[in-house]
Amino acid sequence: GYKDIKDLSATAKFELADEPGIFILAWTTTPWTLIGNAALAVGKNIEYVKIKIGGEFYILAKARLEIIKEEYEVIENFKGKNLVGKKYKPLFDYYANNEKLENNKNGWQIYAADFVTTTEGTGVVHIAPAFGEDDMNLGKEHSLPFIQHVNMDGTIKPEAKDFAAMNVKPADD
Repeated sequence: GYKDIKDLSATAKFELADEPGIFILAWTTTPWTLIGNAALAVGKNIEYVKIKIGGEFYILAKARLEIIKEEYEVIENFKGKNLVGKKYKPLFDYYANNEKLENNKNGWQIYAADFVTTTEGTGVVHIAPAFGEDDMNLGKEHSLPFIQHVNMDGTIKPEAKDFAAMNVKPADD
């Protein structure tokens, strides 16, 4: 288990639902929002690559290959538009199987967004509509699930079992 929410990496790997063993690498500046992930965003005209490291495959923007420290082999090159519509497995399934969560059918898939860049991260943006303006706008545009996993006091709600009651910000903030 996680001792502290800060143990979550800023780069997360999401396994494609229909292609086991292929992971899309998404980046976030706010790792605690990964619990509320509802979608991933790519740039439709950004060049992406599928690389092989050991027995696993990873997808990220070609321009961001410098972040990969392991030895890798490039398997395929393609535009982001080829990723749009692909479904992936949620990192955490606290909300994915909740039929009461509105718009659940639109969640956990890849969408195109103009705000995705390759200046930092992986060229794939994790989307949590409850946190962040771009995320909320994309959420409204595509009727994404709105996952509010944080209480007003900054603690994580009980349904996010492994993280329940943890603070999303350091106590001295």
